[in-house]
Formats: sequence, structure tokens, C-alpha cells
Amino acid sequence: MEDHRIRGLEPPEGIPAKNMPGLVPLLDRSATTAGTVAFAAGLLVVLGVVLLVNGRYGIAVPLFLLVFMTPVSGFYGHLTIAGSLALRKLVDNPFRLVSGLDGAVVAGSRVSVPLDGRWLVVRLPAPVRAQLAAQRRLWVLGPSVLLPGVLVPRRGAFRKAPVKGSKPFAVEPVSPGRLLSLQRRLMASYYLLSAGLALVVAAFSIWVAIDLPERDGLLAVNAQVLAVLCVLATIGLAVTALVMTRPSPEPQWTELAVVSGPASVNFIGMVTVKGRTVLPDGRQVTVTAGGSDPSLAANIAATGRLWVLGVPVAGKAAKAGVPGHAVFGPVRFGR
Repeated sequence: MEDHRIRGLEPPEGIPAKNMPGLVPLLDRSATTAGTVAFAAGLLVVLGVVLLVNGRYGIAVPLFLLVFMTPVSGFYGHLTIAGSLALRKLVDNPFRLVSGLDGAVVAGSRVSVPLDGRWLVVRLPAPVRAQLAAQRRLWVLGPSVLLPGVLVPRRGAFRKAPVKGSKPFAVEPVSPGRLLSLQRRLMASYYLLSAGLALVVAAFSIWVAIDLPERDGLLAVNAQVLAVLCVLATIGLAVTALVMTRPSPEPQWTELAVVSGPASVNFIGMVTVKGRTVLPDGRQVTVTAGGSDPSLAANIAATGRLWVLGVPVAGKAAKAGVPGHAVFGPVRFGR
């Protein structure tokens, strides 16, 4: 398949960013969801302070709430104010295409791009950096950066100088296998992080069960159950992370034409699309895409194409993506 046939979702050039399919609904839903989480976590922090002053439930329960909910509230509050809401105010302006990346440098995960006498510094995960190194194109809206095929903007910052210790951001072609391997490693790191958090929650739950004045009460029993569930989750997440790091063969893409409606954003911010396609065996089936990467569904809706890793089978799920782009996610075919 020639490269010019591989088309992905990109912002409309020269017209307001709000015309990009799916962008505004995603920003609105993300702001609502993150703001709700930040507010709810803040209430639990207040509850932790009240319980700490009251003293009736020991010290473990209030510390549990304070230790976990304070960073959650701060993190999601920052996502709301400095992320979705800040970018939402700029959608009446057009994205600006930056090609070539002459003079761009990189230090670890941070890429510094010279722009209008300043440096736009943005942190990018390994798969996105690999895509950028190969394509040498990005879109800029304020301090936010968007890559071809990617729906979710990444917020950067303008600085007077690039990150200290940066090296030239050289052109580096990327094969589908390497891009998929980088994506799997990134997901494995998320699983390991989740496993670590689950283990910490298990330890806190055990402490709560021991520290409560009424060790046979319902709260103590629930804490014990939570501890067991978290230990099991830790094992499952760790095993999944190890499986994700195993080498995978070079992927073989199967291109399918899809007739679908526009991508939709649900109440938790997941982007999904439903449509119909014809499998290689001639069977016409329904197809549903949506998962951890909102860009996949948006690309299918915008281009009318679905790229599946391997041979799709009716009634089963498959891994899909956009060749040459850091976009991967699950799809499910009907019977």
C-alpha cells in the first residue's frame, strides 16, 4: 500500500480549530469529567480532615483519604483549568502547521521546537516522539501541540531556551513493528504504575482494618476485602505488563472501508464510532471502535477507513490503528 493512501485525521488548515471533528466535544467532556473528579476528591479530602479531628475512626482512615485524594484532586483540577478549559478558549483560532522541525532538539521525553523567536517545549511519550521524528510535522494552537492522526492535544510551554542537555531531533524513519512495540511498552508502564498504586492501596487497607477501633465492624471487613482485591489486581496488572513487553512480530495491516456516522463522546470522555464494513471473506458486519485511544474512532469516522492488525474475523475483537501514526486501539466486529 502506497503511503499517499494512508490518511489520518488532521486539523482543518486556516479555519477555526473548533471545526476539527470531535475536538470540541472531547474538550468539553474532558473538562466536565476531570472537574467532577477533582471536586469529588476535594470533598473526600475535607472528610479526611473532619475524621482526623474527630478521632472516632482511628488515624488510618483519614490519612488514607488525605494521602490519596489530595493529589487526585490537584491533578484533575490542573487538567481541567490548565488543560481542557484553557484550550477550549482557543478553538476559535486556527491550528498552525509547523513542518520540517528545523532546529528542533530533544532531551529525554521533552521536545523543543523553535517557534517565533521562542522555544515550544512539550513532553511526548515514546510512540508519539517516534511518529514526530519520522513525519516532521505538527500542529500548534497556543502552547498545545497536535500530531497528525492524533485527536488529543498535548500541552507544552513557551521558553526562552530549549531544555538543558538537548540533542538534535534527527529524522528517523519508524517501522510499524517498532511503533507498535513502543506503544506496548508505554501501556506496560501504565500497567506497572497501576499495579504499584494497587499495592499501596492494599497496604493502606490492611492498616485501616487493623487501626479501626471496631475490628469486626462493617468498615473493617470492607477494608479487608479491598485489600484482597487490590493484591489480586496487583498480580494481574503486573502479569499483563510483562506480557505487553514481549517482542511482537512485524504487524500486517488489513485495510477495510467503513460506512459510519460521526464519532461520539460518552459521559466519561471515551470516543466511539459504530458502522458497517465488509470483511476480506465478503461478509458484511457491524464494527465498533472505541477504547483507551480516542484518536482511533475519530480517524475511522473522518477517513472512512479502518486498519486492522492481522486478519479480522466476524464476531471477534481485534487490534486496529493508523499506519505510521501512534494510534492504536480495539475494535469489535459483529456477526
